Amino acid sequence: MNSSPTSTNSRFLLRRIGASARSAALAAGGLIVAGIVAWIGWVGFRNEPALTHLDVNVVGLDYHLYFQYPGPDSVLGTSDDRLGTRNFFAPANARVDLNLTSRDFVYLVEIPEVGLYEVAAPGLEFKTRIETGDSGVHSLLGSQMCGYDHPELIGDFVVQHSADFRRTVRKLSPAPSPANRTQ
Repeated sequence: MNSSPTSTNSRFLLRRIGASARSAALAAGGLIVAGIVAWIGWVGFRNEPALTHLDVNVVGLDYHLYFQYPGPDSVLGTSDDRLGTRNFFAPANARVDLNLTSRDFVYLVEIPEVGLYEVAAPGLEFKTRIETGDSGVHSLLGSQMCGYDHPELIGDFVVQHSADFRRTVRKLSPAPSPANRTQ
């Protein structure tokens, strides 16, 4: 068997290149699989049906407006509800039924772009409905009847595509128990 230094170096080099190529192929394959899984998840999420109706509880408390949204079960008032404050999120082109009340003072809730001018008062529940239209950001104006300005009551009414709305609500804090609707 003729073992010259050149043939030994060539075999070593081929083995070394083969190991590097296998590692690179495995890494590229892993990236491709991860990309396919991410794409399927994104497409699947985007293909969820558009939300055409939403129920939201709006509660005034301690100079804030709290917005309670249904959780994954799509039923308001259950243990998976989500709670946001200051900004009010809604799906585009949907009918939104609002239940407004207060735990302490009388609040005015206004979204001029959709014609919402409503009161939230202790011990009373006011129901109203708005139609959201296309996605966009509008003014959410809250005030308290005491005449003082409270910046925590001013926010945005954010209308989003259904998939974006679902993602936003999922990121909100869990709401208090249904027995204590909002604190």
